[in-house]
Amino acid sequence: MTEINSTKAKRRIPFDKPIKIVILFFHFIGFSVWYGGAVIVGEVPAIFPAMTVVSGVFLVARELYKDGSVWLRVSEGVLTMVKVVLLAVASALMIYEVPILSIVMLCGLLSSHLPEEVKEKRIL
Repeated sequence: MTEINSTKAKRRIPFDKPIKIVILFFHFIGFSVWYGGAVIVGEVPAIFPAMTVVSGVFLVARELYKDGSVWLRVSEGVLTMVKVVLLAVASALMIYEVPILSIVMLCGLLSSHLPEEVKEKRIL
């Protein structure tokens, strides 16, 4: 793995931190209810998976705007794309929803708690 060697400076987003916190709040609520409902009840209202997906799209768009396409080749971006693929599989194979959502949660924990130098290591 190598570090990002981009000649472009990162773009700045006005009020980036508060915007990220609000988006992460909705992402956390949506995924928590989706996962909890899948584990306990076996079914959840469609609003919660939709909230998770929409907020996730905003989070990915935010990263792509700031870092460009290089974000897709670093640890954080690769883990995020793994989550996207797993969520697509989970929606197609409902019988495996709980184990797949558990793996998605693990990938999310890894990508959000990795040290900055690891997050920015180029994988692909």
